[in-house]
Amino acid sequence: MDDLNCKSVRQALWGFPAHSRQDGDRSVIASHLSACRDCEEHYGEVRSLRAGLQHLPVRPAPPLLTTRLHVMASRERARQITRRDFGTWLADRIARIRLSFDNMLKPFAVPAAGGLLASFLCFGIIVDSLHYVPDWQEDLPIGFSSEIGIGELSPFCFKGRDVMVQLSVDSAGHVTDYSMQPGNAHPSAEELQEIGNLVLYSTFTPAMRLGRPISSKRMFYIGHISVKG
Repeated sequence: MDDLNCKSVRQALWGFPAHSRQDGDRSVIASHLSACRDCEEHYGEVRSLRAGLQHLPVRPAPPLLTTRLHVMASRERARQITRRDFGTWLADRIARIRLSFDNMLKPFAVPAAGGLLASFLCFGIIVDSLHYVPDWQEDLPIGFSSEIGIGELSPFCFKGRDVMVQLSVDSAGHVTDYSMQPGNAHPSAEELQEIGNLVLYSTFTPAMRLGRPISSKRMFYIGHISVKG
């Protein structure tokens, strides 16, 4: 042991009783302790302190600490394994990327599947109500036109001559005016009354233009049938 002095000896006293010290160093330290009273007293304090430490109760390590140490050791071992060659390192990177992708999608997979299932269920419930049956009765035909038509005839009969009458019918189907054609013979008062009864107590449908009722005029032929028995 080179450069022997009190400082170096006191630093070596903590390992002096152990067998780690070489035999030559042990003999040199023992010779110095026998010659130096201060170092010998310091050695006595070291032995007392070591004895006290050895009699302290051993406190067991917490389970969480043991688990963390195992995890750290496992990670270090896995890190050393992945550094062996390029193939192992590439496989580890691919596994890490796949795990990150799975962890990212799992929080969205269940809500998305639930929403899709709920959408199908709601659509299945209301699909019958989505069927639409068109009502063509209320439809207004485009480009369709018709003339004045007769709905119901008057119960009164006409006994006069056959005549042509021009009727003016408004959009509500009401007769607003009627007139005789100039070519007809002048009707009598009785014939005019019968024609008025026919027009007044008959119903008409108005003319249609582009699907809408309009006011219009139309010629009607009024004839009679004589039945002899």
